[in-house]
Parts: sequence; C-alpha cells; structure tokens
Amino acid sequence: MQKPLIVILALVAGAASAAGSYTTEQIRAAIRQAGSPERFIAAIAANTAKMSGQMFDDQTQITGAAANQKTLVYYLRLVNYEKADIPDLSASRRKVASTLSPSVCTAPVASILINEHGAEYKYMAYSKSREYLFEYSFNRTTCAPGYRW
Repeated sequence: MQKPLIVILALVAGAASAAGSYTTEQIRAAIRQAGSPERFIAAIAANTAKMSGQMFDDQTQITGAAANQKTLVYYLRLVNYEKADIPDLSASRRKVASTLSPSVCTAPVASILINEHGAEYKYMAYSKSREYLFEYSFNRTTCAPGYRW
C-alpha cells in the first residue's frame, strides 16, 4: 500500500528540523564561523548531498542537494510514484507545501536562515522514473503567518 504523498514529503521536512537540539545562539555562532550565511548554506548542501541515494523511508529517496547563494535546494525522488499517479500536481504541491510549512519555517536553523538572512529552502520532487513533478519554496513570504498556498 502506498503512503499518501503528504506523509512521504513530511518525513523529508523533518530533516530540516533535525538541528532542533541546538540553541539559536549556537546556530548564529555556526553561521558566523562559516564566514557568511551563503557559506553555511553551502556546507549544509554539501553534507546533505553526501546522503544522496539514501532513503528517508520506503518511498522517498534524497537524490541530492545544492546551494546557490542563499538558496538551499533539496532533490527528492518518490520511488513508488509515477507522474501519472498524481492527477493534480498543482493541488498536490499546494497541499504538501502548506502542510510542511510549519515544520520547516519554525525549524531552528531554517528559521534563522530565512528570517534573519533572507534564505530560501526549495524542495524539488521527481517521480520514480525521474520525471519532474513539482517544487515548492519556503522563504520570508511563504513562512509569514497567514500565507495561503
């Protein structure tokens, strides 16, 4: 039985909040130690990219991560879904993004990077045959209270 798409991508968003055991001051110090938010984001992307090929669960594989200035991009493959399995990609994107927004936007590292440094977290989802499905981004606008997907 396939898990709902929202559950699969919620597990991936949990990775964004994995740094929850660090204080905000420790996070800010790590950003300063990296030399800039861009370098800190690049380090996150490099460490995440090392997980390429690993499964978050039995349905979601991380295929990579990249940094471009203040944007952190996660590439995900839904290993049990083809594009045809998702009848309304736009509605699925909105539902996934609106469900994940609270966990990503309030994660300690993401919150500091987004709110204090103008960073963006972007998730790009692909099918099991590597067809592009959709993407969504978390930034100051989409993390603002009351934002409607």
